[in-house]
Amino acid sequence: MNLNRLKSSLDIERTLNAKVGVIGAGGSMGLICDLARCGIQHFVLADPDMLESANLARQGHMAAHVGHFKVEAAAALVASINREAEVLGLPVDFTTLSEEAIDAHFGDCNLLLFCTDSFKAQAFGNQVALRLGIPAIWVGLYRGGRAGEVIFWHEDLRPCFRCICASRYGAHEQAQTQGIRLDPPSDGADIFTIHFLDSIVGMVSLGQLTRGADNRYGRLIEQLGDRNFLQVKIDPSWTLRDHDIVREQLGIAETCDAYFAWNTIVRRDPDGGEPPCPDCVKYRGRTPKTGIIPIPDGAIV
Repeated sequence: MNLNRLKSSLDIERTLNAKVGVIGAGGSMGLICDLARCGIQHFVLADPDMLESANLARQGHMAAHVGHFKVEAAAALVASINREAEVLGLPVDFTTLSEEAIDAHFGDCNLLLFCTDSFKAQAFGNQVALRLGIPAIWVGLYRGGRAGEVIFWHEDLRPCFRCICASRYGAHEQAQTQGIRLDPPSDGADIFTIHFLDSIVGMVSLGQLTRGADNRYGRLIEQLGDRNFLQVKIDPSWTLRDHDIVREQLGIAETCDAYFAWNTIVRRDPDGGEPPCPDCVKYRGRTPKTGIIPIPDGAIV
């Protein structure tokens, strides 16, 4: 691929050498293809599902691949964009993989993307990312596709996915005891909604992969700082618990008729990752009492 026109904004050498792991190869299909267009040549994908005709209306798959595993269909589409790309497709439930299998397939990734509608998979992904110390991004659409979120993490950030979503963990744990599943259905999430959110995920992905480069994407993660929770309003009438949190966070007056939709807010964990969540305690060595990450003897600080 000729990537010369991207060189002013993107560290091409780093994207060409990067390996990205993606959990979920359905709604993320457009994102995967767009990352391939940006020079990503090495992917490992995990998704147990077969492609069905009902998926075509809202996912970036092709009719010719119906009846195949989604990871196989994804590999074919990436190859049609870049013949030099290497895609390993695992038609399995990511949460059933052993640590040995995860380390073998994902241990050398530069970025992990968790693009499922399963809280179990997203939560398991947090454990994997923290244990391996690999930068990661979690993406999710809210019910009806009316809004969505992007959460990113790297080792320099104190709050992880679980720290930020502590109340969500509690809600799912309580629901599980009652035999209730809280994962939202995909109904209402059309292809434009998915692409809109995925475009933000893609830009944050490039920022994570090229962090520190002297260009627009290389500066993105430092510009975001510790604000690693992004929320995106897509439906103009979307509110959260009867609050238009996007309007409130942006400080936009009720009388402002320029405000409508498609806005993104970036937020930091109000508790700053304190106290540390159980995952941070287990995988990052943080202590529940102080929330301080112990510094090994001889470490440079």
